[in-house]
Amino acid sequence: MTDFSTPRRMSPGAFVIMFLKSFKDIVGAAFVALVYMLYNSHDSGGRLFWKFALAAGIILTYSLAVAFTRYYFRKFHIEGDKLIYTRGLAEKQTTIIPLSRIHTLRTKRGLVYRLLSMRGVAFDTLASDKQEVELILDERDWQMLLERVSKGENFAHITDDSVALPPPVKDDTRSISNLNILKGALCQNHLKGFAVLATVTLALFDKISQIDDNATDRIIEYIGTHAGDVMPTAWQCLCLLVAIYLIVMALWTGKIALRYDNMTLRMTDNLLTIESGLVSRFTCRLAREKTTVLTIKRNPLEKIAGCQTISLQQAENATDSKNEGGIRIYGSNLGDELLAWWLGNNGSVNDTTLLSAASGIGLMMRRFIPHLLLAAGGAAIIMISTKLALAAVMAGAVYAAIAAVRAAMAWKHSSIELKESYMKINRGNIACIREYIRYRDIQSVAIASTPFTPYTGRVSINVSTNAGCATVSSLAMNEALAIRNYILDGKVSLSASESVV
Repeated sequence: MTDFSTPRRMSPGAFVIMFLKSFKDIVGAAFVALVYMLYNSHDSGGRLFWKFALAAGIILTYSLAVAFTRYYFRKFHIEGDKLIYTRGLAEKQTTIIPLSRIHTLRTKRGLVYRLLSMRGVAFDTLASDKQEVELILDERDWQMLLERVSKGENFAHITDDSVALPPPVKDDTRSISNLNILKGALCQNHLKGFAVLATVTLALFDKISQIDDNATDRIIEYIGTHAGDVMPTAWQCLCLLVAIYLIVMALWTGKIALRYDNMTLRMTDNLLTIESGLVSRFTCRLAREKTTVLTIKRNPLEKIAGCQTISLQQAENATDSKNEGGIRIYGSNLGDELLAWWLGNNGSVNDTTLLSAASGIGLMMRRFIPHLLLAAGGAAIIMISTKLALAAVMAGAVYAAIAAVRAAMAWKHSSIELKESYMKINRGNIACIREYIRYRDIQSVAIASTPFTPYTGRVSINVSTNAGCATVSSLAMNEALAIRNYILDGKVSLSASESVV
């Protein structure tokens, strides 16, 4: 049996994966130089072949050296409730992480990992916005390490050796079908697909621009010369826009399918394990107390399709926060079940509402006026540049009307409710978004006024957690004070409560 109590290296297959990663990184860094050598070389085919063979030999040798150094001089072990990780050749660095401080435990199984029956394991804490430790283990070592980590977590919470470990807890596993995941993806804001297209396009242009300035100039000159030969008609422009939209949606749904394929959720008493992915299988093991904010979103498309988008927000400094701010679950209808798991035994989805407050019309004006000014400015620019007054006025009016509808819906949705064990914030414009925050996760509460507060009696309340700040605007002063007093003191002051009633 593998013993993690003494320092040891990672599984042997880790060396192969490290070599492939090093080779990929070095080839990527040398790609521009290799293309430049091919493009500007006047050598014969045989001489050019030997040049590339020499370059390949250097890259392979350097990749092997880097992989060996990374593999051989990395060791890890577990002592009691602490994970100890040592790395470095000339300067050794030892990282000691209490298992109770591990914020997220994530695994990755890409194609190469799966062929070698390996798994990349990342331990994240709040010490930095990068993963603290990354190990590459085979399945047997991973299961044994996971068992040791679980025992270490329990050990960290038990100070008396005579106290027995807690009994096994209920294990509830749910699966989300690929059809529901794609349905949930198509119900999102389709502009996200354009962000994917922009990312691909920018990466492509970045590679092209690095090849050679003369080649790039010739490509641009060629496009400029022949672009005017064929002027597209209105129908051709429309077909082009439709084709671009279809490409964008294909990229977006493809991204979601690759990342969230065959998603399973396993809920135990205090742990949530999420596994998904088509080519690469990703696993995230997250403790209930490390989830700061639970968000449930439902827009009109999701309402028709009967699904929700659920987000589990972690601390901003957690490594996984770079993936759109947290863990997202598309196409499910498990919002109430995840909320019940998240609250645990300390609360209930049906907790009594103690205090509530809704935003005033000032929120609508705050959202609408900047867009109204933007619509007026855009209409003026169109009118001056094209002399088409009617078209400019219509474009400005349409934009302002859409902005007015969005601002009105934001006003309608914005409110805050204090339950017995958690706080619920309602927001969103087109979509209805509910944010749930436990009182113990709140770090500070602030009330912000505006120059108009003396006339309107309206203020904003800002609730800060380690996952960010939630703001509810245009609340009545007495309601905001009552909410702040309850969050900070756990009770409602008499005068504030009478004012709210």
